[in-house]
Amino acid sequence: MPISISVRGTTNQPTTATVDATPDRCPICHVAVTPIDWTIGTFAESFLERLLQCPNRACQRFFIARYKFNSSVYLFQYCVPAEIKPPVQTNTIKEISKDFCSIYDEAYKAENQNLKLVAGPGYRKALEFLIKDYVISQCPETEPEKIASYKTNVENMLLARCIATYVKSEQVKEIAKRATWLGNDETHYVRKWEGKDLEDLKKLIALTLHWIEIEKLTADVIKDMPDA
Repeated sequence: MPISISVRGTTNQPTTATVDATPDRCPICHVAVTPIDWTIGTFAESFLERLLQCPNRACQRFFIARYKFNSSVYLFQYCVPAEIKPPVQTNTIKEISKDFCSIYDEAYKAENQNLKLVAGPGYRKALEFLIKDYVISQCPETEPEKIASYKTNVENMLLARCIATYVKSEQVKEIAKRATWLGNDETHYVRKWEGKDLEDLKKLIALTLHWIEIEKLTADVIKDMPDA
């Protein structure tokens, strides 16, 4: 329901404007709030900005709500500044590949800043680090020289070949293979999978994480509770 708000423009004279909504979540601490309206803003025929403050005692930061004029009302668009809350990875995944977690976080932030053309290659890079660190963590060798050789082979191998050669779990292999297909589309000039997008790639990465974690946790339980 449209609401009428008080705004002081560049002349500092109070006036009213109609907006469609007031943001109900702080873009900085991400807590659901009813923000404090300082009735200070800038407005024109095409846009309006409001100065708001988070009432959360642990935050109390100021932020600006931006609106775009449409017919007779200003429509809420987004808030600035916005601190992007990164996705949470499990301890199991962190132990397997810290680099994956860092790269995925950066790709996620890029996507949420609407930098989707660079977010795609970022997710593809994160996938490669995940798979190769996972494969290296499963190295069957015990001698230092053989371990070093195994690691070098994995590091220098194309991702698709690495998956086909070293990944034993059928679930991980089949899902990671398809994630690689979509990830490659994000880095190549011509797309092969026109009906798929960034959300599909993220879904396949999430499934890859799921199967890797299940495999690792299962192995840990069996190791901790061997057959009598």
